[in-house]
Amino acid sequence: MKTMMIEAKTKPNEPIIIEGLPGLGSVGRIVAQEIIRSLKAKRIATIYSPQFPYYAIVDKHGVVRLPRNEFYYWRSKRNRKEIIVITGDCQPQSSAGQYEIADMIMDYATKHSARLAVIVGGYTSKRKKEATVVGAATSPELVKRLNRLGVVVNKAGIPVVGVSGLMLGLAQPRELPALCLLGETIGYVPDPRAAKSVLKVLVRLLDIDLDFAGIEDDITKMAKIESKIQEVEEDMDLALKGKVSEKTVGYIS
Repeated sequence: MKTMMIEAKTKPNEPIIIEGLPGLGSVGRIVAQEIIRSLKAKRIATIYSPQFPYYAIVDKHGVVRLPRNEFYYWRSKRNRKEIIVITGDCQPQSSAGQYEIADMIMDYATKHSARLAVIVGGYTSKRKKEATVVGAATSPELVKRLNRLGVVVNKAGIPVVGVSGLMLGLAQPRELPALCLLGETIGYVPDPRAAKSVLKVLVRLLDIDLDFAGIEDDITKMAKIESKIQEVEEDMDLALKGKVSEKTVGYIS
């Protein structure tokens, strides 16, 4: 099997590309799924690759399929703006595979004359309340745009890893404007709160309307899990310091 893309007949014209693959805190994937759900975007392309993990996915009906990356399409009725959201089950397992998939996505963007690529994901930090959004871009003009949106620009040389980082690098020789938005996350569990922070920036950046009701429910559920994790971490710290906690460390499911 070779890496292949299966495309529908839809032919995007100057779309905005949004990439959100699984990563830290599943931030990118959650953002992508919320956009797809809210805009009712339709799947128009699928990538299968031997670079993806070697397993089959079984759905709730017992039907199996290979891991994949998917492209979803939406066009605004108001101003004919076109958006393609890219997400999937996984990222490639090797550096060569990361390059191959990132290059394939950027070739697709070039083929359809994309006007902007937006890469979304997470970065690890001990968040307090509101998740900060960190960003970077391929030009000073886009960096200034991020500043106006309240995004903290990454000036410390921190690498953006995986397909996301490679897409940023591969955008430059193609002269495709690109930027990334990374939500602050603890990284242990899916983090809808970090995803919401990224979505709030995207709404202003792209001038689109999104429904936040679903992600608000997810935030409430995950807050309880994060609280349990914090309790376990505190007990582990006490144990490492040779102190006995009054609480009992339990199993988190």
